[in-house]
Amino acid sequence: MFLLIRLTRLFLCACVVLSVPLFARPIYDRVKEHPDVSYASWFTGPLLSPTPINMEPGHPAIEPFVTFGSSYGNYDNNWNLQRNGNEWFINPYLDVQFGITNRIGVEFLGSFISNFKQGVSSTRMQDSVILLGFQVANDIKDSWMPDIRVDLQQVFPTGNYRHLDPDNLGVDSTGQGAFQTGTLLIVQKQFYPKMGRISVEASTGCLFAADVKIQGLSAYGGGANTDGKVHPGPTLATFFSVEYSISRQWGCGFDSVYTYQGKSTFDGNTGGPSIVVGFPSSSQFALAPFVEHTFSSNMGILIGSWCTVGGRNARAFASGYFSFLYLF
Repeated sequence: MFLLIRLTRLFLCACVVLSVPLFARPIYDRVKEHPDVSYASWFTGPLLSPTPINMEPGHPAIEPFVTFGSSYGNYDNNWNLQRNGNEWFINPYLDVQFGITNRIGVEFLGSFISNFKQGVSSTRMQDSVILLGFQVANDIKDSWMPDIRVDLQQVFPTGNYRHLDPDNLGVDSTGQGAFQTGTLLIVQKQFYPKMGRISVEASTGCLFAADVKIQGLSAYGGGANTDGKVHPGPTLATFFSVEYSISRQWGCGFDSVYTYQGKSTFDGNTGGPSIVVGFPSSSQFALAPFVEHTFSSNMGILIGSWCTVGGRNARAFASGYFSFLYLF
């Protein structure tokens, strides 16, 4: 049972960690800034990489989106994929952004997830995220100056993580149970070749988690009599994305994500000599190609896939997603 819980938790952790930066990309119009550009770059994506520019005050953005797919195996400590039974999921999100000033903005991300496994299902809220962003610099055409943004991020433990039902096979585990605090550094540069427009973004972030009090079966393992405190390891995430604007309204691109989570340890009563609480460090590589269609300078959709391409002590999954972005 612990193995099922731990592997499920690693997959959900990957979803939560990767969803921390599942941020809407504001649609912006470079023609207003550069009249020599032949058409506006109405970029709607990418989806996974953090937002590199601040929303204008009075013009908030809202992006509902959903991912759906299956976790079909796990990567062992030697990076080998071990396939096992599928666990299906449907994961709706809501991302809201607004600017306080031209240089400071706030973003909120909330989500639910429905998991299905061997005839058992559960729908629960996941951990929630609030970010406070600071625009350090803006992209300057025909120079090397990029968009630079620094975010302070706070994760709130609104997901389910303890007092789990062993009959649910881990599908009711949807959070980490920890307040997490960290930073994000985001850099983006837009290029203007003769054909199309190209946006390149790189970002990295870290999260440090507070200790988690657990009782009974939890997202960290354990059993009915487990009682103690978990010390989660830090989480590091690095993103690289490329977006190509084929025309004013059509584009394509990809996100790539590397996530590392440090080892979690436990102090307290495990509830038995054979019961293990906590889990080793894990790593995961994921890729998310997409196609986008932008209807206007304030509305667009994004359709793509999101899957793991490698990992260690982490779940393997494959999914699709659909996103709708509206800028007021």
